[in-house]
Amino acid sequence: MPRQQAVKMARTSAARSVEEIADMLAPLPFFARVDRDAQLAIAEHCAITTYRAGATLMRQDEIGNFACVLLEGQIDIYVEIPAGRIHIATVPRHHIVGELAVLTGTPRTATVVARTDVVGLRIKRDALVRLTAKYPSLASTIVRELGGRQHGMNRSLAYLTYAANALGRDEYDAEMLAELTSQQDAFAGFARAFANMADEIRAKQHRRQEMQAAAAIQESILPVPLPQGSAAAAVDLYAEMHPAREIGGDFYDYFLLGEDRLAVTIADVSGKGIPAALFMAVSRTVMRSVSGIDDMATGMAEANRLLSADNAASMFVTMFHGVVDLATGVLRYCNAGHNPPYLLRAEGGRETLRPTGIAFGLDPDMPYRIDETMLRPGDALFLFTDGITEAFDPDGEEFGNARLEAALEAGRGRNAADLVAGIVAATVAFARGAEQSDDITCLGLRFRP
Repeated sequence: MPRQQAVKMARTSAARSVEEIADMLAPLPFFARVDRDAQLAIAEHCAITTYRAGATLMRQDEIGNFACVLLEGQIDIYVEIPAGRIHIATVPRHHIVGELAVLTGTPRTATVVARTDVVGLRIKRDALVRLTAKYPSLASTIVRELGGRQHGMNRSLAYLTYAANALGRDEYDAEMLAELTSQQDAFAGFARAFANMADEIRAKQHRRQEMQAAAAIQESILPVPLPQGSAAAAVDLYAEMHPAREIGGDFYDYFLLGEDRLAVTIADVSGKGIPAALFMAVSRTVMRSVSGIDDMATGMAEANRLLSADNAASMFVTMFHGVVDLATGVLRYCNAGHNPPYLLRAEGGRETLRPTGIAFGLDPDMPYRIDETMLRPGDALFLFTDGITEAFDPDGEEFGNARLEAALEAGRGRNAADLVAGIVAATVAFARGAEQSDDITCLGLRFRP
C-alpha cells in the first residue's frame, strides 16, 4: 500500500465516529464473532496509527502494553536468537498481533516489523483487559483465536518432528512437507527452510554414499598378498594407504612378472578427490600394461606417452617403479619425479634411490633413464609418498625427512609390517590430531632369499 494512501486512510479514520470504527472492525475475521456492544466498546478505546515500511511495532522481551489490529499492510515477525534475527512469519492485514503479551502481562516473544506501510488500530492493555472481562464474546473470541493458533502450531510441529526423525532414519520424503510449505501460516517459512536444509542434507548423503562406493572400488584394486608358495617368498612385503579424504590420488601396486621377478610401484597423482582417483586408476592400468615390455626404458617412455595423451586436465603422477630379480636381488628401477625411496642395508647404512626422470604426464616425448642396485639378504626397501614428510602438527611444523630417517633407524631390522606401522605411528604421533592434509601411503619390502 502506498505511503500516501496509508496516511490518507489514517487521517480519515481518525475523524470517524465510534460507530464507523466499529463498522470497520465488524468484517474482520477476529471480530466477526464479537457482539455489537463489544465492537463499539473496542472502537471507543482504539487509536488509529500508521507505520512506515521497516518501522518496528513491537520488540521482543519488552512488556506488552498494547495490541494492534492490522487494517492495511503487512508485518514480519522475527525471533531474536544469539545467531541473529530469524524470520518466522509474514502476517497480512485483518489480523491482530500482540494480544497474548497484553493479556498475560508477559514480555513479548517476538519482534514485529512493518513489511509495508501499515495502518493499525492500537488497543491499550488496560482497556483490552477490562473489555475481555466485561464482554464474554470478546474473551471467547480471543480464546478461540489462541486455540486455533495452538492447533496449527501443534500440527506444523508434528509434521516437522516427523520429517526430522525420518531424515535421521534416512526415510525422508520431500512430499511430506509439500502441504505445510505451501500454506501461509506462521510455520510455513520455517517449513520451507527445513525442506531446503533436508534437501541439502540428502544431497550430501547421496554424495557421501557415492564417495564411499568410490573408496570401496579404489580399495578393491589394491593388490592382494603375494603367493608364498612361489619365488615371492624371497621377499617380506607390506603396504598401507590412508587417504586424506574418502578417496585419494596415491596408490601402490606389486605383482609377479613371470616366476622370478617382482614389480613394485608407488605413486602420487596431482590434485585431490575424484579427478585424482580416476587418474590414479588409469595410471595403475597403464603401468600394468607396460610392465611386460622387456626393455624397461621403453616401457616407462610408453607409460609417460599414454598418460600425457589427451590429458586435458594437465594432471601428472610422480611414480617409483622397480623390478626385483628374486633370485639375484638385482633391482632395476625408474623414479619419475617421486620421493626417493630409502634402502636400509642389513649391515648398516642407508641409501636413497634418486629420480631418473620427471613425473609422468608432463611431456609425452621425455625419455627415462633406468638405474640399478643390488638387494642383499636382510636389506629393506621403504617406498612412501609425501603425505608422510609433509604431515604437519598443530603448530604448522612439518614432519620432514629428518624425522622420517630417525623413524626408519628405529625400525631397522624389523619385518615389513612393523617397519611400515612404525613410520605411520610416528607420523600420527607427530601430527597430534592435526587434520591430515595429504594421502599417506608407504610400502616396506625386506629381501630374504
